[in-house]
Amino acid sequence: MNFDKGRHAATLDVPPPRNDRRMHLSELDEGVRTHPELAGGLIERRGVTWVSVVRYGGPRRTVEIGCDFRDGQWWFCWAADGRPIRPACDVSATLDAVASELAGVSG
Repeated sequence: MNFDKGRHAATLDVPPPRNDRRMHLSELDEGVRTHPELAGGLIERRGVTWVSVVRYGGPRRTVEIGCDFRDGQWWFCWAADGRPIRPACDVSATLDAVASELAGVSG
């Protein structure tokens, strides 16, 4: 037995597994921070991650946005009921849909 290396030393050079859900949610979070009407943040609780969003000047209402893999691609979805919003590759359209929802405009 060699005590010069840790028990799992061979695994230290391997990059961590890619987490596409977290990557898309981080991109949405960045978009929220740059959107003039929205504020929010990336939330993680018990291993589940989502983006919580509120609209400036609006009523005190927030929405939570998740990300699910459906029909062969990643989609942003309403965390409350799982309805899809837009494909995760379209952050701009997702932000517009969220802003409209928080403004009380259907769309």
